[in-house]
Amino acid sequence: MTATYQDLPVYSTGSAPAGLMTRAQLRGAGRRLRPGQKTRPQAWLYCMPRHHHAPLYTLEQTSPQPKSTPAQLAALAVGRAVWWKARACHHCDEIHKGWCDQEMVAMFRQDHDAAAQWARKVLDDPACVVLDTETTGLHDGARIVDIAVLGIDGSVLLDSLVNPGVPIPAESTRIHGITDDTVKDAPSFSELLVSLTTALHNRKVVIYNREFDKRRLAVELHQHYRARYVNLEKPRHGRQRIHPAARAWLAAQTWEDCAMVAYAEWYGDWTWDYEARDDKPLYRQGDYRWQPLPGAGHRAADDCRAVISALKEMAA
Repeated sequence: MTATYQDLPVYSTGSAPAGLMTRAQLRGAGRRLRPGQKTRPQAWLYCMPRHHHAPLYTLEQTSPQPKSTPAQLAALAVGRAVWWKARACHHCDEIHKGWCDQEMVAMFRQDHDAAAQWARKVLDDPACVVLDTETTGLHDGARIVDIAVLGIDGSVLLDSLVNPGVPIPAESTRIHGITDDTVKDAPSFSELLVSLTTALHNRKVVIYNREFDKRRLAVELHQHYRARYVNLEKPRHGRQRIHPAARAWLAAQTWEDCAMVAYAEWYGDWTWDYEARDDKPLYRQGDYRWQPLPGAGHRAADDCRAVISALKEMAA
């Protein structure tokens, strides 16, 4: 004993007399404090590293801990099982933070099978068509220079070069090989719009990079309808939206899921988002890496055939 606390002696670890015990030690000895004795410690134990004082009691302040009956033990076991089931991972039956390996494998398998099932559904539906475009670039104002629509059986519904009305950059030409001279006698998008609408009528449209090609169609449709009909809509949030007739045309089509996303889920190349929190669900801690279209030839019709081949690979 080297000091006092609340007018009671304070002992360091290992120096307390044998008759003084902490509540944890009392529980280990099968004893419990009698009513009213919890606030009457006989001494204090100085504990490191938290620098706090634990109360010490004598055996005279306690009574024997009653033994649990079989019914109580059974009820306790049931309660513990319910508590564990509510908190344990349903993949590995363990309680852990974040995800486990079994959960990752199950997610990969589920996404892979769902993508394969989607591919089989598309291939079995004769109303599905595949659309692809080649453009003057990847920027928001890029124009279409080549467009194709193929039936899911490979039949050609539309395959045409498109005169974009603007120069084709050299870096784009190096990708798809289409030059200004190649498209100088090609029809404009406006001249092909009727053929395109006919090819997509009552069809389900599959696109490898759906969001990109839909934006390119939106740009072309906006240019087409703006030259023919006045847009009476007011700007929204300070920005002019695309022509309402262009939005109506896009809304009239039936767009299938993005084939690139489905192929990435089927391929299963997972990449982590290292800035995500560990307690988030697994599917929010990363995503599947997008894969280049296998067999793509950077011409619209060839890429449509490559998409069909990828769907067959996924379905198999």
